[in-house]
Amino acid sequence: MRFAIAPSLLSVILAATVLPAVAGTTPLAVGTKVDMRLVKALSSGTATVGQTFMAQAANSVVVGGATVISKGAAGNGVVVAASKAQGKSAGSLTIAFKRVRAVDGTWVFLHDSKDQLQGNAEKGKASTATIASTIILGPVGLFAHNMVKGKDLTLEPTQVFPAWVKSTVSVKVP
Repeated sequence: MRFAIAPSLLSVILAATVLPAVAGTTPLAVGTKVDMRLVKALSSGTATVGQTFMAQAANSVVVGGATVISKGAAGNGVVVAASKAQGKSAGSLTIAFKRVRAVDGTWVFLHDSKDQLQGNAEKGKASTATIASTIILGPVGLFAHNMVKGKDLTLEPTQVFPAWVKSTVSVKVP
């Protein structure tokens, strides 16, 4: 009897240690925050509506101790609105992150979280330039504010933007 139990116990122990671990699934809930960043800089001076861009997860997303999205995971987004700087008006850019890859390779779709970012309009400098030039140059200085220009907005890969999971996804984790 002792010999009959030992071989079966030995086979269970060997199976547990030799066979690879079976992956479990972890739910990634709707509304989970995912920090994203651009892969390349994006400028309001050159971006066009509908243009897609490559993005990546800025940080890992961990749920219940399991990493479901790794830092650097590939993703993408789209330019929703873009306007170049004109005169004293700064350029503006509205982007939406669309999706990012989970650790099991499936796409995790993100909310159309639109981050409207405004460049520096330089309006304060225009007023200061007008006042200073009027004092120094007299009435001719009233037109000096026309020389101050708004700037295009550039989003850099170092900037982190929040996005949120659009719908709950089951992610296979090792």
